[in-house]
Amino acid sequence: MKQIYAVFALAVMASTSVAYADATLSDCLAMQKQVGVALQSAQPSDDVSKARNEITTARRLCTAQLYTQGVAHYSKALGLLGKSSETAVRL
Repeated sequence: MKQIYAVFALAVMASTSVAYADATLSDCLAMQKQVGVALQSAQPSDDVSKARNEITTARRLCTAQLYTQGVAHYSKALGLLGKSSETAVRL
């Protein structure tokens, strides 16, 4: 199971670097909202704790106008919470 999770995490990280190459403040806000909804419905677990850390990192990056990196961390948090991003993929 851990191997599947690791492969999934790597795939999410690889896709977000391409998918959000031109992320904006709006993308950060949209992802923040999605993560908030996912977090409300999540059951307490180690992954939820990890997701909270990713959310904190994402918020700091978005505040520093590093939107692409912030969106990538929000996306990772969604993955940890078992959700996928609804934000449109930009190629």
